[in-house]
Amino acid sequence: MNDKKGWRIGLTVLSVLGALFSAPLVMMSPMMFDAPGSENNPLTQILFYSVLAFPVLCLMGGILPWVFKRHRLGIWLYALSGLAIGLFVVAVVLLQIQCGGDFAC
Repeated sequence: MNDKKGWRIGLTVLSVLGALFSAPLVMMSPMMFDAPGSENNPLTQILFYSVLAFPVLCLMGGILPWVFKRHRLGIWLYALSGLAIGLFVVAVVLLQIQCGGDFAC
């Protein structure tokens, strides 16, 4: 098996598993707005939308590299999964620093 193909299969499996395991997080994400005043907090909204975008970006990062595998830069589409993780981490860190971890600040 080609080493590049092995990497593609491994990254695809990780991307799809990331999307599947994020389903409970997505289902519970509307509960971020239960705290009074949290619906007006832009950092909570950023976290909410990053949680919603996580499985979509992971699935795109797992499927699109196979669609564009003939294109020489198609392998870089796996970075969409990394972008999803980065958005989530940045949103959590911003909420922790600015609001002390509270959804309403």
